[in-house]
Amino acid sequence: MESMDHFEEAGQVSTQAYNFNSEYERAIDAKGRFNLPFRFRRTMPGPEDEKYMITLGPDGALALMPYPVWLESFNRTQAGPAGAEQRRFKRMMSRNSHEVTPDSQGRIAVPSRYLVSAGIDRKVIVIGVGNYMELWAPEALPDVGESPLDVSEDLTNEFFR
Repeated sequence: MESMDHFEEAGQVSTQAYNFNSEYERAIDAKGRFNLPFRFRRTMPGPEDEKYMITLGPDGALALMPYPVWLESFNRTQAGPAGAEQRRFKRMMSRNSHEVTPDSQGRIAVPSRYLVSAGIDRKVIVIGVGNYMELWAPEALPDVGESPLDVSEDLTNEFFR
């Protein structure tokens, strides 16, 4: 994780303080653990700083989110009108999210059902995508090309303006 100043308001870390980027390949051990890249490890003291939520993410990846980011996203979905669709989404996200904490060696244990769902076996690609990380099976990772121009021109222009 990039070294950044973190500000706290009413005892909560701003989710804007997270800036994960880059890509790392890690081995998965027999217990389903991988070493979280050193750059992504939190350095702030406190129990919330080392708590993550792993959930089924978009495009076949798993999402590994700092707990405050996951909670903010979860609460944001509650802002719309209450109804059956909102209840189904809330239920789906609750059932498919699991709290994880790195051990003393910085390893994250991924429950086997999540590994199976994402097709992750012996290796995992960890990609920082802003305020969370994606976990990919190497063979499932989409090829986005060598140049940012290989993706949406509008998004590329927005990024580089």
